[in-house]
Amino acid sequence: MMKKFHLSLCLSILILLFNACSVSQVSNTESSKEVLINESLPKMDNIKTLSDMSNIAFEWEPLYDDNIQGFYLYRCSDEDPQFKLIATIKDKFQTHYVDTNLKPNTKYYYKMRSFDNQGHLSEDGKIFEVSTTPRLEAIPYVQAITNLPNRIKLIWRPHPDLRVNSYIIERSKSNEDNFKKIAEVQNRLSAEYIDKDLKPNENFNYQIIAVSFDGIKSEPSQVLNSTSKALPPEVQNLNASSDVSNKIILTWDAPNYKDFSYYKVYSTSSSFLPYTLIAKTDKNSYEDLVEGSDKTKYYKVTMVDVDGLEGPMPKNGVEGKTLGIPSSPSIILAQSTPEGINLEWVDGDSRAVEYEVRRYGGEQNAIFKGIKEKKLKDIKALPGVEYSYEVIAIDSAGLRSEPSKRVKAAQ
Repeated sequence: MMKKFHLSLCLSILILLFNACSVSQVSNTESSKEVLINESLPKMDNIKTLSDMSNIAFEWEPLYDDNIQGFYLYRCSDEDPQFKLIATIKDKFQTHYVDTNLKPNTKYYYKMRSFDNQGHLSEDGKIFEVSTTPRLEAIPYVQAITNLPNRIKLIWRPHPDLRVNSYIIERSKSNEDNFKKIAEVQNRLSAEYIDKDLKPNENFNYQIIAVSFDGIKSEPSQVLNSTSKALPPEVQNLNASSDVSNKIILTWDAPNYKDFSYYKVYSTSSSFLPYTLIAKTDKNSYEDLVEGSDKTKYYKVTMVDVDGLEGPMPKNGVEGKTLGIPSSPSIILAQSTPEGINLEWVDGDSRAVEYEVRRYGGEQNAIFKGIKEKKLKDIKALPGVEYSYEVIAIDSAGLRSEPSKRVKAAQ
């Protein structure tokens, strides 16, 4: 009966060993030489363990009075079933050890042996199973703030686990899955990150990972998608006047844009030269004072929003001109009469509001100003003297035409 009991016990131990890990070979220290077992050395059966996500701590009964030198600690796992020496404890007075850098939520198998100063080993002690705790859970609440200028803001609820030391921020393009670390926020209670220096209307995916004090990462948070603020719309239907004297009037459409702040007006004297900023206005019109007639300038207008984002610059500028001078009149009559020389003329256009007549010849030239009608009688012309006349048209803005062709007449 006792033999059957011993056989059953041995069979159970063998099944346990084969199911857990192979023990046919141990350690680099023992594989290179013959293993000498000293049955008088104490077996390591009474071991306590304590684990967290990446560490397992061991504590054993003191063996101060035993004739030993120290201890060997062996480990294997389901992924790597061969027992390997992971620690040599050379001080028999030591009763604690910590196995570090382990995988979270993983089952490991351990055994210990004592050894003496001759290198002899104790018999195998008890094989015991220890599991690391699961990794940190994902951050419970995360949110991305969209429509910020040149940035995207991420906020989250601080991780409830007090072992959290920092947060890793990872980002990928919206159409890709390869997340890359862009920042690490220290302190468990920190709950914000702003991704800056982005382009307008730039879109990214984000995920946040909590990191423990010993470097263990949590599961990633849910993926957040967010977009930086788009530029204000391009200004449409810009028009520049060509029929106003000494200025060019600009007008354009005013879209219904809630974040509107003001417009920027740019100009250049040549379409081949760079545009320079000449004005800012919150109206959808602007008057550019330009001295001189028939002066040409080119214009572009952009919109700026409340965050300082400037809308796209139009590709092509709009040409504007100041009003040109009136067309020259044409003299149709230059006739000598007993009372003087009669002149009559017709307009080159409809802009003239008064005229100026110039007379050349005789002892002194003369100018007749403020003429409202299209005729003049020169009663000061002297008999026997031939004169030449020309007429200049003047518009309401004071712009003067080129002189008409001269005609001759004698009294």
